[in-house]
Amino acid sequence: MKKIRFILPAVLVLLGSMASASSLDENLLEELKTAGSLSHVFLNQKKVELSLTPETELSQNATVQWTGSEKPRMTTEKLFYLEKTGDADIEKVSKVVRSISTMKGTDYYSNRHKKWETLYHDASLIKSKKDKSKIADDTEGSADGKTLYCMQDDNSFGKCYYELKYRQLENEVSVCFDNFEALKFGPITAAKAHNVKINLVVVDEGEYFLVYMVVEAFYPRISMLEEKMISSFNARVDSIYKWFNKELNN
Repeated sequence: MKKIRFILPAVLVLLGSMASASSLDENLLEELKTAGSLSHVFLNQKKVELSLTPETELSQNATVQWTGSEKPRMTTEKLFYLEKTGDADIEKVSKVVRSISTMKGTDYYSNRHKKWETLYHDASLIKSKKDKSKIADDTEGSADGKTLYCMQDDNSFGKCYYELKYRQLENEVSVCFDNFEALKFGPITAAKAHNVKINLVVVDEGEYFLVYMVVEAFYPRISMLEEKMISSFNARVDSIYKWFNKELNN
């Protein structure tokens, strides 16, 4: 009985520490709570060292989605701290990140034009890569293993087409947007097919969510184009987070 009394408190302490453990380093978590978000942008670097990645399976997986033969010219990682409100849980997160049609009307601040503009004039799921007919959002059941396709009428690139690959675990959900057609600035090809990856991971940490985004892009080395790409994708990271936050709290 004495051994049991001795062991039980130790077990309770261990379980308590496991329950309160974060997938971030303690110092990084405190910095994130204070700032609300943290980000790094890497341009034309041979070696990219991401340092904001949560220690979770899907967060780690988001950092290895690039499959192109050319290394990305731009890599952006951004981490957000989002306090829970209302009925927000991982099931609702799963539905939100599959509700592509709700991205229609999302706005962003254009650094080039110095004003707020509509980012996506239209957005919807489509049947397939070959059949681009609009279909309803697919939000039933788990997102895990789903591959969907979408169209976004983008303010900068016009109509963009992405393959969406989803994963869902007990405490996290992820989606990777992979452009299966080229993105264009007017007549200029800004990025060939599969040369843009937009990863969104949402981790349930109990009282709050961690929202982790990794964007990677390869584009022609044209100074004017590079400036536009950097501005466009960095604005999109914030805009996608803004959309997610709004829909989660609806």
